[in-house]
Amino acid sequence: MPLRFPGGGPRISVDNDRCELYGICAMEAPDVFDLGQDGRLRFRKRLLDEDTLEQAKMAARCCPMQAVVVRGDLDG
Repeated sequence: MPLRFPGGGPRISVDNDRCELYGICAMEAPDVFDLGQDGRLRFRKRLLDEDTLEQAKMAARCCPMQAVVVRGDLDG
């Protein structure tokens, strides 16, 4: 059963003006990000469990352009 986050839970955003599509986020958080063959970045905005939250935090730390932002935490 997935963990339910109060208040909708943590969310992730990507600043498309900063993103250079290196794909590091997709390597660090494959359950959150997908860099398509068309060169577009797709991602889940809402993080549904602890695993995806940790992956997203790692992607934010590793992004060389600092384009990935995680807001919120397990407490909402």
